[in-house]
Amino acid sequence: MQYFIGSYEHNVDPKNRLFVPSKFRDGLTGSFNISVFRSETYPCIQCFTEEKFQPYVEQMIESETDVNLKRRIAIWYLGFAADVTVDSQGRINIPQKLLEKAKIEKEALIIGMGSHVEIWNPALFEAYNETVDAWTKKNEIASEQASDAALERKAQGGFLGI
Repeated sequence: MQYFIGSYEHNVDPKNRLFVPSKFRDGLTGSFNISVFRSETYPCIQCFTEEKFQPYVEQMIESETDVNLKRRIAIWYLGFAADVTVDSQGRINIPQKLLEKAKIEKEALIIGMGSHVEIWNPALFEAYNETVDAWTKKNEIASEQASDAALERKAQGGFLGI
């Protein structure tokens, strides 16, 4: 079982083929599944081995309690999924619809995510990271303020743990 790490940039060619980094090819041998993880802040193509894809999708669907969201998750993960194989040149052919959903035109960023691989539009990945950085900083500031307030209450002898 391969653990996918690292990031690589490659171009999608005019026939929608993308070079798979050699470090990832061993773990993505034979047929594997690609699907779009679609949200406004997280549009990318996810690549799973066949053994990982089904349990992952089932867990995503079963963890949702809202019937409409269950259906939407099933459509995104199953309705837009494709089985692909690495060709003799080390490339995969990505369906046009998946490229459109992930907003990938020419440049692609291929990222190891441990159990799977993600393919991003590099600009969208950068924007996503900036959003995460801003969220992290906001939470760090809030945590520091709460800690400072707790220390002040304790110093005044009125610390009740609230």
